[in-house]
Amino acid sequence: MISSRDLSILNVMEPIVSHLFEDNYVKTGALKCACDKCQLDIILLTLNHLTPHYTSSQAGEAYIKAHYLEPQLQSDVLREITNAVKVIEEHPNH
Repeated sequence: MISSRDLSILNVMEPIVSHLFEDNYVKTGALKCACDKCQLDIILLTLNHLTPHYTSSQAGEAYIKAHYLEPQLQSDVLREITNAVKVIEEHPNH
């Protein structure tokens, strides 16, 4: 594996999921439990059900984020977040 301080690997789906989750569930108060553990579990479960999109550059990150501005792709991510919310609310890990 290549290792360098100048190189980093980013799954661009992480900030996309985090922002959509924050805007649609956390800020609206739509969660039964809004503790940090439940929020993290929802994000992790969502990410496990989405295809990762890795990049090592800011240009790649910008390209992938721009791609996810399409309404259908945002809808797909929100669907997975909603499924994860249901699972975690039914079976909280705390």
